[in-house]
Amino acid sequence: MTGPIHTGSGNLNYFAAATQSQDPRYAFIEELDWLWRRFVHPPGYGKANDLLEIHRTVLLSGEPGSGRVATAKALLRGLSTGEERFHELAWQGDEDTARYRLEPAAVGDDDRVWLDLTQADDRAWRAFQDELSSVRKMIAERSALLVVVLPGKDGHEVWPEFTRFHAGIRRPNAHEVLRRHLRLAEVPDAVSSPPPEFLGKNPPLRDVAWFADFVRLASLKDPHRDYEAWYEAAESARTGHDAAVAELVTKLRSGPQRALLFASAMLHGAHVDHIYDAAMRLLSTVSYADESHLLERSDLLESLKGIGAELDDWGHVRFEELGYDAAVRAHFWHHMPELRNGIRQWVGKMVDRIDLPDEDRDFLVEQFADQCLHPRYRQVLVDAVAEWTSGASAYRRQVAADRALEQALRNEQHGGFFRKQIYTWATDDHLSDALSEVVIMMCVKVIALSHPDQAIVRLHHRARRESRTANARTALLELVSADPWFRRLLLTRLTQPLEGSRREYERDPDLFLELAAPEAFTTSDDHNRPLIMEAEVRDMLTDGWQRIFLERDEPAWQQQMRQWLLVACHDDHHRDILIDVLVSAGDQRRTILGRLYSEARAVSRSAESPAAFLDVVLRKISISQGLRIP
Repeated sequence: MTGPIHTGSGNLNYFAAATQSQDPRYAFIEELDWLWRRFVHPPGYGKANDLLEIHRTVLLSGEPGSGRVATAKALLRGLSTGEERFHELAWQGDEDTARYRLEPAAVGDDDRVWLDLTQADDRAWRAFQDELSSVRKMIAERSALLVVVLPGKDGHEVWPEFTRFHAGIRRPNAHEVLRRHLRLAEVPDAVSSPPPEFLGKNPPLRDVAWFADFVRLASLKDPHRDYEAWYEAAESARTGHDAAVAELVTKLRSGPQRALLFASAMLHGAHVDHIYDAAMRLLSTVSYADESHLLERSDLLESLKGIGAELDDWGHVRFEELGYDAAVRAHFWHHMPELRNGIRQWVGKMVDRIDLPDEDRDFLVEQFADQCLHPRYRQVLVDAVAEWTSGASAYRRQVAADRALEQALRNEQHGGFFRKQIYTWATDDHLSDALSEVVIMMCVKVIALSHPDQAIVRLHHRARRESRTANARTALLELVSADPWFRRLLLTRLTQPLEGSRREYERDPDLFLELAAPEAFTTSDDHNRPLIMEAEVRDMLTDGWQRIFLERDEPAWQQQMRQWLLVACHDDHHRDILIDVLVSAGDQRRTILGRLYSEARAVSRSAESPAAFLDVVLRKISISQGLRIP
């Protein structure tokens, strides 16, 4: 796949690559299918499945690490055709009203949704149970399915009136989980693989998946060895190198040696020339002064040997032990806190390197982001992204910010924090163009997959605020065009002011005009009836047109009015509804209704339609003005 090319100075608008991606509905189903193939049914799955079928809602509990969230997704995937919309609901407090609630538009017809309350505090848990009856009513009305993953804490009991929806799961056979991952990773003889000692520690199931991936890498590195050796290598990759790395760093007393060690870990697998350059730039960034002469220093091969690294036949640097590079990165980050700011600056300088291959730059940024995925260090990544996209940001820095945020947003534990940060940026009236484009990219590329409602909210905020471009507006309209529910959600935001909000946005009427293509509201498919058949949608369309007539001059809306009339002329089934919306929005204003009739006459002549269409328009206008119809 070919990416955009930047040959000059200034920013490059690169959001278009994201907006051309596939329908978020099907992109996320691909991720669910990946999980489904590796999923092992835990004890208690059958009861949970039965409750979900009967009540359309199940409250799922289990010990931490037992695969509760994965089970929630599997339950929904098992009761679907693959065509439904899957997404996660948020319960951390409404972003615009600061209330714990689910907006009615959060769930669409036939949706498969889950709500992760594993980290909910007492206040959020009580608020959820206060709202559960209304939430269940909404789920039933929309023929949707809901799985709620409950907090795994004492004192978070299910209220008696809701116990009939409760099902508990226990930890599935971890060895079977491991074998399933190994088999699908095509590790030899996975079906008969013995259990490793690692499983005796009852690790969380996400760690079992992580362990399986290291077993796969060990089998590729030493294919002629057996599972005992592969397990040992995987276990060492997990925790076994920490002491060895600490001992090595203690022995390496000089700055250049430690810089080479860290650069080799952060750019693991890169060419030796790039590793050496990175080490020198790290020394410069942290203001290290080396007084020794070049001829007195160790040569590069000797230095690499001293840090336990080796060169392959193509001049790439790698550590011999699997996972050693990760242990080195973690040691420097966690045990040398005074270096963190320097590391952040150094990563930014390396991102700017024109000669650094894209794959090495991506790897470097990903490893930096990974170190920041801890509640104590997340702000470091936020600051780095803001720095990389400030001023006259180069394309490489925007891509680096994109790469780092994508990794953070996809993290199950920390994704919520960074979605909130994206919201903060999206509502910033003075956001830089570069960071705005990164926000747009993250909404379309990542957030829309599992939290489409949040993606629409954030894109809408950016579309209201952008002045020099229309990138957010374009991305927003392309996203909502993929699904009627998305379109309905945006229509709600454009026409129904949020509770407690007094601010009106100048660009909302123009967004409404672009959103309100009549064909989009009158067409249907196998899963959705035409939106305009909903009374609430008709009311919102009427409100939107009414604001257009009040705040925009005729040239702004004339073409869209004519399009509505043209569709009404040819669509017998929706003709009355379309005309009713326009006439009601005219609110008995003679100038508007007069223009409506003039446009209807023009459409009638151009379409060579029968007089019936024009008669309908005239009759409805007359009724709205209180005139008698002969």
